[in-house]
Amino acid sequence: MFAIGVQDAVERELQEIASEPLDTHLFNLENFAALHGIIGDLVASVHSSVTPEMAGANGVIKDITAQESADIIFLIDGSNNVGPVIFAAFRDFLANFIERLSVGDEQIHIGVVTYSDQPRTVFSLDDHTNRADVLEAMKALSFLGGEEANMGEALEYVVQNHFTKSGGSRVEEGVPQVLVLISGSESSDDIREGVLAVKRASIFTFCIGVQNADQVELQHIATDGSFVFIALDTRNLDELQELLLPNIAGVAQRLILLDAPTVLIEVTEANQKDIVFLIDGTTIQGNAPFNGIREFLSKVVNRLEVGADKIQVSVAQYSDNVKPEIYFSTPQDKSAIVNNIKKLKPVGGNVHNTGSALRYVKDNLFTSAAGCRIDEGVLPLLVLITGGKSRDDVTLPAQELKGRGILAVAVGALNADRAELEQVAFSPTLVFTANDFRPATMLPQIPTILTNIRTLSGTVVATTTTTEVLANKRDIIFLLDGSVNVGNANFPFVRDLVVSLVRFLEVGIDDVRIGLVQFSENPKTEFFLNTFLTKSDVLNRLGQLRLQGGSVLNVGSALDFVLSNHFTEAGGSRIDEKVPQVLVFLAAGPSADSFRQAANALARAGVLTFCIGVRNADRAELQQIAFNPQMVYFKDDFSSLAALPQDMIRPLMTYVSGDVEEVTIPSAESKKDILFLTDGSAYLGGQFPAVREFVLRVISDLDVKPEGVRVAVAQFSDNVQLEFNFEEIPSKENILQKVRKMRVKSGRLLNIGAALDHALREIFVRNAGSRIEEGVPQFLVLLAAGRSSDNVERAANALKQANVVPFVIRARNADAAELEKIVYDPHFILQADDLARIGDVRPKIVNLLKTVELAPRVVEVQKKDVVFLLDGSDGISRSFSSLVSFVENIVRSLEVGPDNIRVAVAQYSNFPKVEFLLNAHPDKTAVIDAVRRLSPMGGSPLNTGAALNYLVRNVFTSQSGSRVAEGVPQFLILVTADRSRDDVTRPATTLKATGAVPFGIGIGNADITELRTISFVPDLAILVPDVRQLSTVQQLISDKVVRLTREEIEALGPILVPPPTVDGKRDIVFLIDGSQFAAPEFSTVREFIERIVNNLNVDSDATRVAVIQFSDDPRVEFLLNAYSTKDEVQNAVRRLRPKGGRRVNVGSALEYVSKNIFTRPSGSRIEEGAPQFLILLFSRPSDDEVEDPAMEVKQVGVAPLAVARNVDTEELVKIALSPEYVFQVSTYQDLPSLEQSLLTPITTLTTQQIRRLLGDTRPPPDIDSEAKDLVFLIDSSAGVGTEGIAHIRDFILRFVQQLDVGENKVRIGLVQFSNDVFPEFFLRDSKSKSTAVGAVRRLRFRGGAPLNVGKALDYVVKNVFVKSAGSRREDGVPQHLVVFLGGRSQDDISRPSSVMQGFGIKSLGVGAKNADSAELQRITGAPRTAFVVREFTELPSIERRMFASFQQLPEPPTEPEVPIVDDRKQADVVFLLDSSINFGRDNFQQVTDFVAGIVDAIYEDRDSIRVGLVQYNSDVSDEFFLKDFPNKQQIIDAIEKVAYKGGRVSNAGAAIRHVQAKHFVKEAGSRAEQKVPQIAFIVTGGRPDDDAYAAASALARTGTKVFAVGVRNIDLGEVAQLSSDSTTAFRSATTAAMSDLNEAVLVTMADVMKQQLCQVVGEVSRDCNLDIILGFDVSDVGPQQSIFTAQRVLETKVEDILNRITQIQKISCTPNQTPSVRVALLAQTPSGVVEAFDFSEYQPELFEKFQAMHTRGPFVLNADTLKSYQNKFATSPTGNVKVVIHLTDGIDGSREQLKAATADLKREGVKAFILVGLERVSNFEDVMQLEFGRGFTYNRPLRVNLQDLDFELAEQLEQPSNLLCFKMKTERTMLQKERAVGFHANVLDSVGTGDCRVQLDQREPQEKMATEAIQEMKVDRETADLWGSTGLRDFKVVPAKEERRAIADSQEK
Repeated sequence: MFAIGVQDAVERELQEIASEPLDTHLFNLENFAALHGIIGDLVASVHSSVTPEMAGANGVIKDITAQESADIIFLIDGSNNVGPVIFAAFRDFLANFIERLSVGDEQIHIGVVTYSDQPRTVFSLDDHTNRADVLEAMKALSFLGGEEANMGEALEYVVQNHFTKSGGSRVEEGVPQVLVLISGSESSDDIREGVLAVKRASIFTFCIGVQNADQVELQHIATDGSFVFIALDTRNLDELQELLLPNIAGVAQRLILLDAPTVLIEVTEANQKDIVFLIDGTTIQGNAPFNGIREFLSKVVNRLEVGADKIQVSVAQYSDNVKPEIYFSTPQDKSAIVNNIKKLKPVGGNVHNTGSALRYVKDNLFTSAAGCRIDEGVLPLLVLITGGKSRDDVTLPAQELKGRGILAVAVGALNADRAELEQVAFSPTLVFTANDFRPATMLPQIPTILTNIRTLSGTVVATTTTTEVLANKRDIIFLLDGSVNVGNANFPFVRDLVVSLVRFLEVGIDDVRIGLVQFSENPKTEFFLNTFLTKSDVLNRLGQLRLQGGSVLNVGSALDFVLSNHFTEAGGSRIDEKVPQVLVFLAAGPSADSFRQAANALARAGVLTFCIGVRNADRAELQQIAFNPQMVYFKDDFSSLAALPQDMIRPLMTYVSGDVEEVTIPSAESKKDILFLTDGSAYLGGQFPAVREFVLRVISDLDVKPEGVRVAVAQFSDNVQLEFNFEEIPSKENILQKVRKMRVKSGRLLNIGAALDHALREIFVRNAGSRIEEGVPQFLVLLAAGRSSDNVERAANALKQANVVPFVIRARNADAAELEKIVYDPHFILQADDLARIGDVRPKIVNLLKTVELAPRVVEVQKKDVVFLLDGSDGISRSFSSLVSFVENIVRSLEVGPDNIRVAVAQYSNFPKVEFLLNAHPDKTAVIDAVRRLSPMGGSPLNTGAALNYLVRNVFTSQSGSRVAEGVPQFLILVTADRSRDDVTRPATTLKATGAVPFGIGIGNADITELRTISFVPDLAILVPDVRQLSTVQQLISDKVVRLTREEIEALGPILVPPPTVDGKRDIVFLIDGSQFAAPEFSTVREFIERIVNNLNVDSDATRVAVIQFSDDPRVEFLLNAYSTKDEVQNAVRRLRPKGGRRVNVGSALEYVSKNIFTRPSGSRIEEGAPQFLILLFSRPSDDEVEDPAMEVKQVGVAPLAVARNVDTEELVKIALSPEYVFQVSTYQDLPSLEQSLLTPITTLTTQQIRRLLGDTRPPPDIDSEAKDLVFLIDSSAGVGTEGIAHIRDFILRFVQQLDVGENKVRIGLVQFSNDVFPEFFLRDSKSKSTAVGAVRRLRFRGGAPLNVGKALDYVVKNVFVKSAGSRREDGVPQHLVVFLGGRSQDDISRPSSVMQGFGIKSLGVGAKNADSAELQRITGAPRTAFVVREFTELPSIERRMFASFQQLPEPPTEPEVPIVDDRKQADVVFLLDSSINFGRDNFQQVTDFVAGIVDAIYEDRDSIRVGLVQYNSDVSDEFFLKDFPNKQQIIDAIEKVAYKGGRVSNAGAAIRHVQAKHFVKEAGSRAEQKVPQIAFIVTGGRPDDDAYAAASALARTGTKVFAVGVRNIDLGEVAQLSSDSTTAFRSATTAAMSDLNEAVLVTMADVMKQQLCQVVGEVSRDCNLDIILGFDVSDVGPQQSIFTAQRVLETKVEDILNRITQIQKISCTPNQTPSVRVALLAQTPSGVVEAFDFSEYQPELFEKFQAMHTRGPFVLNADTLKSYQNKFATSPTGNVKVVIHLTDGIDGSREQLKAATADLKREGVKAFILVGLERVSNFEDVMQLEFGRGFTYNRPLRVNLQDLDFELAEQLEQPSNLLCFKMKTERTMLQKERAVGFHANVLDSVGTGDCRVQLDQREPQEKMATEAIQEMKVDRETADLWGSTGLRDFKVVPAKEERRAIADSQEK
């Protein structure tokens, strides 16, 4: 026994019904839509329950996965509605689907047909008998296109041409016939005949709908409703395979059957009409309009049910005359008529005589002679199609048409007059207009026009005049309500009424005849007109009359019944003798069915219908039933019926019917907008059809039309589902059709408050068609069947404040007290205890809607101050007049005056400008005059923030006329056309904090996010496309300003951004649902994130933002270190698009972010203590477990905030930081209301507060000591087959039975795979052994090829052995994998196998058939854990051995140690590349080229070198690890793929610590334990922004050799501090010059790799003190003239130089010493020296003293200048290094005297004189001859315009300072150039105050090499002299200028 429960089924009852085990015999579903999803499981369970005896076949159970045989036709939409892209997706879907079918001669046959204008066969069922041929034929399937999508014709075509023996079908052999229809659009033709043909042929029909397919149409076509599958778009098509395949298999296996023979005949209502198409045949504008009309007409006719007994068609053209083309008498064959229409030629002419044309068709075509059936009661219909205004009058001809009962539809385009068309048409709703007759314009109108043509069934009819005559003969039928509406107690009153009337009449066979019928659900004849011949007989029978009974009142069927059975000759009627026919109708309740058609039929038959209504009868209904509204009698109580005979008897006997024609029944209704908001939740208890019928009938009773009553309909539960708004469907008939198609929304929560709020914000607004702004009354009809889950009061008050009148229908469990808060008056609540009888309240609600009138809202003029702030910039100047008009019109709508509303106006661009203040003008006229005088101020850019600040300080003040101190509301109306250049957040917050209410109105390029930030609340921000649209928002703004009261403003509450915290560093990650369930509202989520970001201080050193999307799996959109500015982040957010997916795996997404996003490489500053926040947004309950992953996020120290829609609060509490950070919304449209609630925690919570809230977040795991996680990975490819799967399944069942399976014990997982992976059962689902066994039993063969084992291994590691899937790996539970293979893998398994083993997953492998044993061993890691059998039937033979191996599996093998070879280089090198803006994107490529070149040169064939690489900016990014690439080429390829990341900050210290912790470790591939040299190689483009020197020193102390290359903005001293010592420090001025360092770098690296670099033998140091004079001359200025005018960059360059040179770090040769630097600044004038400051350690305030010298010039460079420097140095200590830096504009004295003065400086101990050329310096190369102290490589001219001048000077200062502070640290001081110079230096003694002797070991005496060695050390002649003085007496220096000299004595070298 299987039990299936749906919706409210009781689980306990189902358990009692179902057989054991319950997990395979019980299914409990949330709704009926889920039924088709269990078909496969149900079929599998049925078969697994069948015993061998039951199945027969010698005890072998038949495999349920077998696909036997079927004939399948795929019918594909190939029309232009689909297009080539979607068609290609259809083709790919079919190819993938056919791959999974068992195609063969005796199995499944495939045929393919496409359709558009006509069907086309691609191939037939018998064309291909194997899958390969079918797939090959599919390749030829191409898109042909076509305007039409004639689905009906295609259905008939496949039945006639394919599902036949001649078409290849095996139908006669009993093979199931299957049709799979794939549609992308609504059918262009009538499908009914096609559907009937398919169903008559007993064809199983499945339908797949994509994009614009009509789901209702597909439900009609499909064999069963569950056979319809809908994909949101083509990306979701593949997901339908899993739904379609079990059904196809079920049909092929004869598990899904149709009763044979099955003939399903559709009973349809006869739709008989005679239609004349009267078309414009003029040629005023050429033939093009007529061609369009002709095409339009052919398409309309093609979609009608044309036939002799159905719709007849006639066509006529007209211009000045009429030309008939097709008559009703023409054979009514649709194809022939359409062909004739297509051949029509225009009659020509330039005049439209529409009036005479109307008369012509009335008199000549709507006649019996022309074939019209008007005399037979068939509805006559005219369709007028015209493109011009009539020359003659149409009024009288149109009335004549209506007088004949001819209904008219009018279609107009071009110059047609709509008013004229409305005169012709039966109703204004039947007028359709377009701009022209082009197909693109007209074709979209066809569905609406067709709907009206098909549904028109007559009109309200009545007599023009009722004539009072004496008549003795009458046939009177009494039709009496016999239902419970009357009841037994009241029925005597009804009977007495009839008796009284009969007594007044002359009853007799030749006089008045009487008949009587009772009715409720069905009518019942009490007696016919000819049953009783005398009055006494009639009265006697009336005395015996008893109530029929019944609860439903079907008026329509009762009226039909009396017309068909009583007003006939057989029923005793004398209708043919022209005896007046009278019906007396009495009802005490509303009708439950449609009655109009029956009532009209009675009127047309000449029956005079009198209506009597009692109690709950619907007066409006009775007026429509009665022959004339005057013939309706209404009584409130049955006892009042006794008075009626006196009123009725004379009309009853004297009225006769006149000619029947249309009259307009005046309606008491005026303009109204009515929203029906109905409960769509589970509270309805399955009564939605009754609710839907109720809404349908209420709308039927209203005068619905665009200019009358407008209606909208929505359902709600946890959120709101809009069915249609006030303007979407203007036609009443279409509205009713839409209501009929409504389906219940469903949902367990009932959020009435949120629904009311949504209605006010989204439906009662102009954009939704509401006329609320025009003052049209707004009504809400709310139906609630349960208590609200949220608060209703606030939303209800807001509704009433907006003047919306709510009526409430209370049903079932709704709370009366709660509903009373919603309505104005308790009388507006109507009770419907039983929803099945909700129709009982219909008359009351209709009456309320028609009679309740709203008193006009009296708005008291209140005091207000209104300030306009207008964009006056250059960008708006041309349209400024429109802004002026906008302001003027608003002012006109205000009550302006000193004691009423005051107005001020200001403009702004880059600065603000007040035009007039609040107290400037006394009245409206004066204000308007001032506004008209406004002109644009001009300027750019826009500084909106500054303008807001200005208004706060200068306009919203008492002095400027503001009455803010008196509590008068303050309004600001900002109108801007562009985005602000400055920040608006703080000024806007300040403005709103003062109480002002800003409106933000944007035009064109304005930023809506910025406007929302400025506005008081986001709803007050409006964006229009251009200035012309300002008029559309003018009324809205005026109304808001006038209506908003102080109390309402306080209730609104502004959005105030909290002040930033002191610690600005925050990391915020948005984790957002990107699944198909969130897609419809994804744009709202995107805007929400954008607004949150806008309120944050985004910067790389402040708040960082990341966004991750998830559905089935997570996807990084951008990381925390991706963007460093708010603009960049917001641009990235705007680019977000939903990723799609059918699952919402919150758990795996949480696990992913905790491990991969909140880490330093991803930009997180969690290690620095920055607060970490996760904002999670998702739209439905998670499809995986969330508790453990959420715990993991919290353990990391992250504060999660959970925002969700349709999710249980309990689940959210598990995730969030605390319950107060759980936010539920009914729809994402409510997200703006959460902004403040989210901003507060993410901008104020500190790390300490987060930690306190988190507390101890991890409970100890309750895990059994024998616990294991075991996953079976099963090859389900074609190589295994169905038989193999069956054996594997049995083997696994036996294996599992031996285990202690449970949640805290052994967990089981099941995964199948072939070319793709199919997870069957996750570890988390393993609650008990029975559930695991049930999952194994449900395994069925998947099929597919090729076999991708690597892909499957990768999948289980990433998706199954993870916490979110139930893995307990992190809790130390052993992880096991058992792999079953039946073939060799077609993809790589090596890497996935290694990864798996690295994760500690122990593997067993079973191979059979074509499995590769070596491959199996690589997967398991050892031969003894790989088991091979010939066939899967032999699995039992290895069962015992395999189980034993499972119980004692060894640890995965560790990586073997690589033996060290002495004669080759070996090293582990990690490169650290600066990827900040120091290099930039272009230069970074040169950096990677440099690194690749180093690797290429150093790595030789036999070397053992491993390389890793990271790049860093503010964060560190791992590119690859030491273990990742085994050979040189792979390493170089990986380096070349490294992409520049960018960033503003260069945190080299963080990068160094990162590689120490993550790269130089065994897990990353480091071989430090094997004594392999460890090398860190840093390439930096500037000075580090963190403590990199300490980090480098710490790394060096571990034994790692640190190389450092500095480029551009870093001096050599700083580079040396990053390296192990000066021998591994290198600098290049540019990235282009880095290649010059190759030789030096390679030599040093090679020695390190061969472990030949010598060790430290001693260290002695001296103090390093520098005294620097900074001087300058600017001679081309006059007295008191500023030198900064002549030399514009001098000021900034001096400041840069002072800052740089006084911050010199450790000297390169003395890494533990920091120099003491003092600076003096002076200059020489013609009259003497001017000193800014004396030698001192530089402080920024000293710079001001330099600035003060700017007018004391001119300053000169002559011998006196140098003498002044010499005198200044006289005060300096003897041991200090003395340096002069002079900035010059040229020599001002004698060159010879200057040379002599320079020599004096040198003699006095000055070590360097460095010159810098100022702007316009002349002959600077000559001036440079005065320099000394610069090395060989420092010989380029230094000019003030050099970008890195300060770095160049700082680096050159190291030369003299280094030489004085010299120490010899290692044996390698001169060894770097050993290969080039050819000698070996042995340090005999360390340098001290004595001498240093270098013993030379001569090898290859070449002078050039020696010179290069000296140049490398940057030594010049003067330096050499200094060396001599410090003890290097045995070393002779060769100057650079003599390097080309001939070879000299070798000892000298």
